[in-house]
Amino acid sequence: MKFSSKLSKISICLLFSMLSGSALAGWTTAKISSIVVYEDGDVVYIIPEGGVKNAPACHGSNGDYLSFSLKRPRAKEYYAGLLAAYLAGKTVKLRGADVCKDQSFSETLMYFELT
Repeated sequence: MKFSSKLSKISICLLFSMLSGSALAGWTTAKISSIVVYEDGDVVYIIPEGGVKNAPACHGSNGDYLSFSLKRPRAKEYYAGLLAAYLAGKTVKLRGADVCKDQSFSETLMYFELT
């Protein structure tokens, strides 16, 4: 009985630690103001109306947007879905990865949700 209780407490602590890490990532729920594709860097920039909230320190020295590399595994799906949302004027939930991985001054897009 004690082992089960201790295991439950550890599980709850691990869950909260995982949630707190993702809570720090940049996010926004908005329509997409603009999509820019930069050939030289193989990068797509997603500029949401109102900017990105809770972005990491590396973000924003060149603009308020999220970006992702066209070399990522799901880049075509990201681009197609975001372009469809932009053309339809739909609201999108954008979540950053809390790092500037694909570009040193723009938070990397981790996922998006069409709302």
